[in-house]
Amino acid sequence: MANLATKAAVEGNPIRIITPLIDLSKQDIIRTGIGLGVDYAITTSCYNADAQGRACRLCESCVIRSSGFKEAGLADPTTYV
Repeated sequence: MANLATKAAVEGNPIRIITPLIDLSKQDIIRTGIGLGVDYAITTSCYNADAQGRACRLCESCVIRSSGFKEAGLADPTTYV
């Protein structure tokens, strides 16, 4: 759709969407991030984080993130409520 609905694409400069993580498991994404120096302690994936940014631990995103750290054999640095 982006190539049909944007001026740049219509004028011969198509948009290319790159998704390097799409085929990786959550544990592989976490390991890749660690290798790149991502500080996961300052990130959250929670759909219901509170005003202080603390994760709920219950939503699907929290469960997947927590499992990813466990499967990667790493401590989850997420701050939970």
